[in-house]
Amino acid sequence: MSQTFDVRWLQRALKTLGFNPGPIDGIKGPKTDAAIVAFKHRIGFRQRPYLGPITLAALRDAVVEAMPTRFGPDTAPEPPWMVEISKFIGLHEVRDNAAVRAWLRSDGATLGDPAQLPWCGDAAATALKKALPDEAWPDRLEANPYWARNFTGFGIACRDVYGAVFVFSRGKGGHVGFAIGRSADGSRYRIRGGNQGDMIRDSWMAASRVLARRWPATWPAAYQRPLPVLDASGAVLSVNEA
Repeated sequence: MSQTFDVRWLQRALKTLGFNPGPIDGIKGPKTDAAIVAFKHRIGFRQRPYLGPITLAALRDAVVEAMPTRFGPDTAPEPPWMVEISKFIGLHEVRDNAAVRAWLRSDGATLGDPAQLPWCGDAAATALKKALPDEAWPDRLEANPYWARNFTGFGIACRDVYGAVFVFSRGKGGHVGFAIGRSADGSRYRIRGGNQGDMIRDSWMAASRVLARRWPATWPAAYQRPLPVLDASGAVLSVNEA
């Protein structure tokens, strides 16, 4: 299972060290990511917003407040499937083909070459299965997680929450990814997923395309956090994730 961490503790720790993670709201948004990058720069680590065990250990050693090992009402654990997919942000299906293929098959199954086949469902399935191995999958989704629309039956229904599995229409097909934000007017969502511009990356998508919002049944609904409002001015909408 992918390691998770309390985002509120993370934000307090970064603020203690003189960085600006934004409000202590339990959402790992752009300001918190920028503070992580700045912390990594200070200690000589690779400057990207992924927070792995080595960076967590360095942060834990730098502050007095202990990192929570159990989660309760005052904590905000990062969804572990978000931790998993965030390890690979920036990988391209052609340039980084071997690395993408290795990750996609690391859950025990894969559709095939991401440079030849649509792989958003493969990426979502890999992140979720590695993060939540005890999650039960509906028969149709278990049989074919590579058809994005099958994720409309995943887990339980939810509202606009950070990390939710969002399913979108794409002609007669679909697209699936994880929500990380929304525009102020609610017309678009910021989605983290695979096969977005042939990469694992964050993209803006039209709210009019949303088919379903889902949440893993094995990850407590008490850990849900509202989607943060992000600046969408000048945003380019993704219209075809093939």
